[in-house]
Amino acid sequence: MTPEYRKEIETRIKEYFKSFEDIDEIINIKCEETFTDLGTEVNVWNVKTKSEAFWVIEGELAPMNLYPQQAYYFSADEAYSFHMGITQRLYKDTQNNFKHIIDEIPLDIGRLKSINRKLNMASQKLSMDLEPEEFQSIGLICRESLVDLAKELCKKNPELINELKLKKSDFKGIANAFIDLYIPEENNSDLRNYSRKMVDFAWSYNSSVVHSQNRTFPDIKIALLFTSSVVSLIENLFYKYLGFDHEFVCPDCGSKQIEFFETDDKEEIIARCLACENEELLTFKNNT
Repeated sequence: MTPEYRKEIETRIKEYFKSFEDIDEIINIKCEETFTDLGTEVNVWNVKTKSEAFWVIEGELAPMNLYPQQAYYFSADEAYSFHMGITQRLYKDTQNNFKHIIDEIPLDIGRLKSINRKLNMASQKLSMDLEPEEFQSIGLICRESLVDLAKELCKKNPELINELKLKKSDFKGIANAFIDLYIPEENNSDLRNYSRKMVDFAWSYNSSVVHSQNRTFPDIKIALLFTSSVVSLIENLFYKYLGFDHEFVCPDCGSKQIEFFETDDKEEIIARCLACENEELLTFKNNT
């Protein structure tokens, strides 16, 4: 341990203790023991305050934490073993639950089994311990998921695909065709432009990951995030296409919390706003 590192850590420990309102002022800090058996240097510090003694454990790859000596009755070695055991369990739990990357995006792809399976497989494989070749394989899974999305879109409108003479594996071409289909109006021109850019970003970035051996953990996480975002984008453009942009809103307060009631006249219904209780009589033509 260099003098510079010792000074830096002592300052960090003092700042760390200030975050605990019920701990007295530090009167002495001493590095009790340093361990390297797990391939990284971890230090156990003996920290004395006016009323208590603590073990503080830190290292380059180990989070800092304190353990009251009176409560745990640990030696320096026992405190180190306890701390590293908790750290490794938390790290493993983070790996096992890494699919939160997908969960935090409004993605409803349960019905698209191949895409759902591949994206979850990619998220579960992702960890900081992977070799470059394995990072590339996750990029490949993401790219295959986009191709699967293109195939699902082809099933929705085969006439459009035949008309434009698109191949089922042409993700960018198919995605852009459905962007034009789902949001054709002039007032959606900016959204069409942004959507096309997202499609291009996702496909191009995943392709660069597949063909590069110099990618890192954040790069692959971004690739997975791009992929999931584009799947969610296409899904929500489809919702706009279904007519969510034309929902009835209250003319008085603008709320969409509307209840509809039949009247004796089959060509009229009453729209009642649940927010302001305004009622509107709507007339429509019954074509049946």
